[in-house]
Amino acid sequence: MISTTMPMYRRMKSCGVQKQGADKRVISGVLEDELYAMQCEILVDWPSLTIESIQARLKRFTTIKCILAEKVFLRSEGWKIDSQIEGKIKKELGRNGCRHMAALMIDCLRSLARSELANNLRSSMESEPNLDKDRFIEDFFKDHPDLKGLAKIS
Repeated sequence: MISTTMPMYRRMKSCGVQKQGADKRVISGVLEDELYAMQCEILVDWPSLTIESIQARLKRFTTIKCILAEKVFLRSEGWKIDSQIEGKIKKELGRNGCRHMAALMIDCLRSLARSELANNLRSSMESEPNLDKDRFIEDFFKDHPDLKGLAKIS
């Protein structure tokens, strides 16, 4: 008997941002599928947009090079989150460690940019219900120009 069901492949990726005090953000990311299981935690100084620390952990991976990510990703400590960060992560961390962990780290930083925008917008709308949202977003990215490309918001 021939099976007519399609093979299933599932991937779960989750990123979350926690505010710790006025000037710290902790971003956590998890990627799980049949081939990969990994997580990262990034501590960011918010006013300076600087990566203070990172922990990369791999449980399941496909190449021996991937396990290098746990040490290679420590190189990002002290990096500024700017318009060059995506390329830098892919080139310096993904090529020398694990490209899937690099993609997870980029998704985590995108989550940071989006969550800061969303939290600031929500807070402003509470005090000003008729706020011009488009203008607010424009002003947010004027104040944080390096986050615009990272947030992937047009």
